[in-house]
Amino acid sequence: MTNTKAMSPVIVEAKYSKTGVDRYNGNPLIEALPAPPQCRAEFDSFVEHTPPKPDDTARQKSEVVRLMEAMTMKDLVYSFPEYSKACLAMATLMRESYVSRNPLNATDVQRRHALATRSSDGVLFPDDWKSSADGYFIIAITGMGKTTLMESFLVRHPQLIKHTSYQGKPVPCRYQIVYLYLRIPHNGTLTALCLQFFRKVDGLLGTNYTRQAKGVRSIAPMVELMNQVASAVSLSFIVVDELQNLRSARGENPDIALNYLSEIIEGLGISVICISTPGVHSVLQTKVRSIRKLSSAGSMVIQPMKKGDAQWKTFCELCWDYTYVKNKPRLDEATMNVWHDISAGNTAFAALVFLLTQQNEIGGREVVDMDALKRTASTDMAFLQPAIAALRSGKSERLRDFDDLIYGEKYRDLQRLLGVENGSDDVPDAEVEELEEIEQAVKNSVKSRQRRKKLQQQPEQGWSEDIAIRDPLEP
Repeated sequence: MTNTKAMSPVIVEAKYSKTGVDRYNGNPLIEALPAPPQCRAEFDSFVEHTPPKPDDTARQKSEVVRLMEAMTMKDLVYSFPEYSKACLAMATLMRESYVSRNPLNATDVQRRHALATRSSDGVLFPDDWKSSADGYFIIAITGMGKTTLMESFLVRHPQLIKHTSYQGKPVPCRYQIVYLYLRIPHNGTLTALCLQFFRKVDGLLGTNYTRQAKGVRSIAPMVELMNQVASAVSLSFIVVDELQNLRSARGENPDIALNYLSEIIEGLGISVICISTPGVHSVLQTKVRSIRKLSSAGSMVIQPMKKGDAQWKTFCELCWDYTYVKNKPRLDEATMNVWHDISAGNTAFAALVFLLTQQNEIGGREVVDMDALKRTASTDMAFLQPAIAALRSGKSERLRDFDDLIYGEKYRDLQRLLGVENGSDDVPDAEVEELEEIEQAVKNSVKSRQRRKKLQQQPEQGWSEDIAIRDPLEP
């Protein structure tokens, strides 16, 4: 059994500084965040990482030393032009999420109280509260750096902030969890996703929500608790990676899961960043309204680089600087073209074939050229060649078996789905019990309760008092 209290999380004591943005003034949750860059160009450095490059002396070291130093290639991160735009969007989204959830605001105090008590004392969720949260979508095939982008952005921000007082006033929320990073499991099980959420919170706060969640008989109260906890810990945003795995749920309609993610944005005021491969098309195509909510702050699509364009040349030249074989010839266009042919312009494939080629050549020919790259592609990367060939062709019929690499008509459909087409919101009649319960939980969200005269469904059991669910009206 995992002991969630065994690991000590990094707790940052809140230090408040003005942002210069009028709408953020007086909000301790925003002013406790690290200051963003002062100009757009500085966001480029958020992701790009270029470790020290080898020189002629380094290329004369022993074979074993060079074989080990060649692993430096794994630390190299190439920054696409789209990355800085995405970082700016996410930095804004992080702060905007808190605009409607200032813990010193009377409306937010009422909102938190209604959530903590489930309106049992008659204090209802405020009618005039409106979420300021948004959704952002990042889509790219495997190996194009979408997860690297997200992790590089997150590492620059504290995950857990502790508040005591702000300008002499006590802050109702003691702990602020800035973000949680969740991954849709391979089987698309929604229960597993919820439990993953509780494990992450338990690991940060030392709570026991995972145990409590496992003790319930159905997922509806589990979702209810998740809503309470997410709001109580002042969560800014949730990253949901591998969204395409929802398609693998056992015959379940993923529309309901998308509805719930949308409800997190609209009902709880917590932003959601979705990361996926184009294989998510089959999940999204019938739920355009949810897609629009999940991409309300924009979306970023990273495509493989094209042969001969400036971006591909820049990438190749950057990698070429990390040559550890003794002979480093000039990088010519013919070599770059072969390099593209055997990687299809995919950054992960291109970096891998260059690294493996060097490992093969150190102690041998000691040169990376077209022949060496081709040999590596046909031997060490033989298992990837069908996928690379399909990606290089761009033909949907060849990509059918490689849906993580789809860039055909379905991919173009997916781009159109991100905010420009109408679709049906109908849910098929046949639904698995788990999804029915989640749908009911979404319908019974805090905002929906206010619109209805009475809550139709109560949680099946009460939750023991814990650190996160804290009534701001209590002393």
